[in-house]
Amino acid sequence: MTDQDVADLYRCLLNRAPETPDTVAAFKAYYPDFARGRRAVLQSAEFAELFAEAHGAAATRLSRALLRRAGGLATVAPPENAALRGAMQLILRAHGAVHLAVVVAGADAPLQDLFPIPAGHAAILHIAPSFPAFLPQTAELPGGATVFRINLDAPGVASLLAAADLRIALLAVLDGDPAWFDTMQPWLAGQSILVSNTELPAVTDTWPDAERVLLAGGLSLRFLGGWFLPVTYAPSCETTRETIPETTEHTTETPIPGLCIAAIVRNEQAAIVNMLASIAPAAASFVVLDTGSTDDTVALADAYLRASDKPYVLESIPHDQAPPRFDTMRNAALDLAPLGTEWVLMLDADEELCAEDRTALRALLQVADQDAYALPRYNYIGIDKAGEVTPYPDRQVRLLRHNTQNPPRYSGAVHETIRGAAVGRLPLDATALDQDQGGPHIHHLVRRFRTPEAEAAKQAFYQQIAAENMVEPQ
Repeated sequence: MTDQDVADLYRCLLNRAPETPDTVAAFKAYYPDFARGRRAVLQSAEFAELFAEAHGAAATRLSRALLRRAGGLATVAPPENAALRGAMQLILRAHGAVHLAVVVAGADAPLQDLFPIPAGHAAILHIAPSFPAFLPQTAELPGGATVFRINLDAPGVASLLAAADLRIALLAVLDGDPAWFDTMQPWLAGQSILVSNTELPAVTDTWPDAERVLLAGGLSLRFLGGWFLPVTYAPSCETTRETIPETTEHTTETPIPGLCIAAIVRNEQAAIVNMLASIAPAAASFVVLDTGSTDDTVALADAYLRASDKPYVLESIPHDQAPPRFDTMRNAALDLAPLGTEWVLMLDADEELCAEDRTALRALLQVADQDAYALPRYNYIGIDKAGEVTPYPDRQVRLLRHNTQNPPRYSGAVHETIRGAAVGRLPLDATALDQDQGGPHIHHLVRRFRTPEAEAAKQAFYQQIAAENMVEPQ
């Protein structure tokens, strides 16, 4: 068999309709024993090379695992789902490559909308009762993904994935049994996307990191393992530094009873007033713990807090006595919260809240049923708030119920979090899909108050602390 024979047979196998008398006749013209000829081609090195060039390594391995059989090429043109397509565009932009997807749905599943960006090396295993059980048909999406259509049960898919040594990057179950998600859990990749149009109560129990991200066209989209949702925040006029007032005497906003704002700071003279002013309208009291500033941070904080006419605690720890762990310092600030404090919101000097976040915070605290909340955080790449925010949601456990009998405690030398308390998660920003902004959000002004060199020095300092505290305290 020559290379040209292989190439011609390859085209017959993959670029024609499922087996028909005409297809069989075409095969027999090249090889009298149809079954043997097809098997020889599918198992040949030439076929594997041709298939890999067109469809990628994942699709090649999947095709071999599918009983070494292939069918014909078909056009995929299901009904459009614009909301799903928009959501998936957001997700896939940041998620990166999807090498293998499993879609359990009817023959008219919205595959084009599940894969709205070019995916030339993606393999999609589309499972539906109407497809043949052992003769997978192949199709190709406009973006280049290869679709294998077949009817298999969950154990059959698990066996197939074991034979192909592949992990699922996207699992969609539409109008199917939600038990698919539990069955396929061992085969999910470390970062995977889940799509369903039914409730998945077991997901958050089975996978604590599961994140319901968006509702798009009646579909619930979840993501396991990492940040992925690109967001562009459009600030109101109040959120620019030039328009934030230095006192709160003219605001009509009333403080949230029992809300204490706590911060640990060091050499933040450029940022400290901005942070305090951004949250002052909602604050009932303040705690600022300075850990050894050598600039005007303490003086500026004191001047602003005096002008705010609200209770505050401002204490300083000499630089050479400051604990070399962020959890110790945050816990020390928590301990300074005044009597009457019901909630503590912990902020860093280069962060702020905006008017819409203060509104969302008020609404949350009226119905709060957790002891701690992880607030999603916008991280601004540029000096201003224009452009994309990344990473997102970058949840920060900063809102804590102030329980004097059993106070919440941070743990972790760097990037500390709360241990031993239930942590609530707040809705995310889905304004790109004309949905609610979610929040309240923390706005992290990464570049506004420090140069790239200063930011690099800050990150190096964090790495040093982490290296010195590799063993966590018991």
